Amino acid sequence: MALLSAVAVGASADDSRITVHRVTVPAAHFIANTDDIDYTNGGSALRVDSGGIAAFTAPIPDSYDGTDHIFITRVEVIAHDDGAGAACLAVWRAEPGDGGETAMADVGCTVDSGVPVQSIAAAPTTRRVNAGQRAYLWLVLDPGPDVFGARVTYATNP
Repeated sequence: MALLSAVAVGASADDSRITVHRVTVPAAHFIANTDDIDYTNGGSALRVDSGGIAAFTAPIPDSYDGTDHIFITRVEVIAHDDGAGAACLAVWRAEPGDGGETAMADVGCTVDSGVPVQSIAAAPTTRRVNAGQRAYLWLVLDPGPDVFGARVTYATNP
């Protein structure tokens, strides 16, 4: 289950409120896009053991709070990377009405580091997600790093 928190941050003249949500998408929510990669997902950490680079997706849980859209403002990947591999995260918006999708953000990749946990973050260039669309995470993972999850910050009624 993803963790969700919300904070009201202001009101406009028409009394509509901006609410900021921060959700954590744990490693357990990432689904492999191929079945020919040897990987481990123990729920708290996702790791590619062998077989090359693998791709995983995870839906971003959202709450529209009675509005018809949200705005994603920040996305970050949380991982441990102390070797040659990398964990790269991107955000996409699925558009089922026309069968398309739009790249929203290339969050970036982890780097070899002695830091126990890295957090790589970015703000999407395309931020709006309508109620008839859904945003999802696209994770590309080399053998080596452990991915613990991702955090997504979004606002309703901005």
